[in-house]
Amino acid sequence: MEMKSILKTSKRVGILKVGESRSTQSSSIGAVRWTLPEEDVQTHSSAPSRPASNLPKNSQQHPRKNSLKDLRSLQECVQFIHHWKKQVDQVCKRLKETPWASESEQTEEEDADEEAQQRIMVWAQELQKATESCGVQSDELGKVLRLLGLKKKRLVNLLPLLEFITWSLLKEDNMKMIPQLWLLAKQRTWKAGIPRYIPNSVWSWICSASTDVLLDPTTNHPWLLLSENQRMVQEGISASDLPYSSQRFDSWPCVLGCKGYSSGRHYWEVDIANKGYWRVGLTTADSKRHGRFPMTPKLGYWALWRSTSQFYACTKPETSLPISLIPRRMGIYLDYEEGQLSFYNTKTKSHIYTFTENFSGTLYPLFAPLDGRTHITIQNTNTEG
Repeated sequence: MEMKSILKTSKRVGILKVGESRSTQSSSIGAVRWTLPEEDVQTHSSAPSRPASNLPKNSQQHPRKNSLKDLRSLQECVQFIHHWKKQVDQVCKRLKETPWASESEQTEEEDADEEAQQRIMVWAQELQKATESCGVQSDELGKVLRLLGLKKKRLVNLLPLLEFITWSLLKEDNMKMIPQLWLLAKQRTWKAGIPRYIPNSVWSWICSASTDVLLDPTTNHPWLLLSENQRMVQEGISASDLPYSSQRFDSWPCVLGCKGYSSGRHYWEVDIANKGYWRVGLTTADSKRHGRFPMTPKLGYWALWRSTSQFYACTKPETSLPISLIPRRMGIYLDYEEGQLSFYNTKTKSHIYTFTENFSGTLYPLFAPLDGRTHITIQNTNTEG
């Protein structure tokens, strides 16, 4: 049997190897070890197996130092996670039987291990749900992962979760910072047009930035009708007689949010009824409002555009997105300092597209129902009441 290990400093949670007494564990280093079936053990450049004893000394590889960097290979990480869940019950059972050196140390270790076990079980349950949503049954997961090259399309939604779990294990930062760091790093590199599942802890962190958005009646095009609570907009059957405002759109059927953002994180959700035409995104306080013009980042607009047969990010040239990514309810997330505006399908918790920009000035939510069939309704997701 080949042993795989992740070494962690004393600041991180340590779990004892099944069958290993606590006296063999260093006071400063905790090891998590899992036994993999021999047929699953493979040699990787980032994690070489032990050289055979019958080889000449000069042909043996130098042993590598134990480090958090030993598990860089995605394939090895996937194998680790696959066998990780099977070992949880044994670990939990063994921990209850482990003798402790002192009562105070026992309490501290039990609390840490309980936290680790809970995190493991949450991840395992989430992994199972995400796997099934991809059309992969739980008993197929190991086989599919080993055939990753052939099954890649089936795992496209699942891989971000696998990456997040292994990234969390190997990252030395505070656990509370991992969702933020992971999201910022991944969204900058994700290619457009591929749905990416957002792990639950990352999704919770996104939603923690929820803000209440209301529509500004001084900006809406005369053809647009706003609801009394200023949360729904649709195209009317005729133009309304509205007072003049320099901020009012006179050609594009658009309306802005009342409140602008010049710093911080902000998240809101919109329901988009029917299969009509629409644009949703952000614009600057001083962007053009009058006449017809391309709504692109160069002119201070960052938005997604949808028609009955097309779906685009309004870049120049336009970035085509698959029709399958069009959401029924869409989440919009702004991280001003990091320069990211992201769009998500809230039902599937998947990433649609991210604009990256060095924002300046105040930004306002933008809503544009482009035909009479489209109703855009802002949901109240503000957790602060």
